[in-house]
Amino acid sequence: MSSNKLSELHSQIAQLQQEADEIIKNERIAVLKDIWEKLNNYNITIEELQQKAKPTAKTPSVIKYRKDSYLVWVGRGKKPQWVKTLEANGESIEKYRVPV
Repeated sequence: MSSNKLSELHSQIAQLQQEADEIIKNERIAVLKDIWEKLNNYNITIEELQQKAKPTAKTPSVIKYRKDSYLVWVGRGKKPQWVKTLEANGESIEKYRVPV
């Protein structure tokens, strides 16, 4: 690649960057107005925006039913097959409730 071609490309890059900066400058004002309008409409303060979100720590599910060391259920979601089998045989799952 010739030095002239490279120089031409650098010139084009600079021109495109200048055009991009101008677009951002013009659109930035509209975006800021929109943000301020939403802040006002929802009564959001700058202090609220500056607050860091508290990380949500997932607490492990507590086992509610245990038949043996491998057959456990937390009582949420689909029933495991062992629970379905117990109930199909007329047995109550409450027999296997883990005391709190």
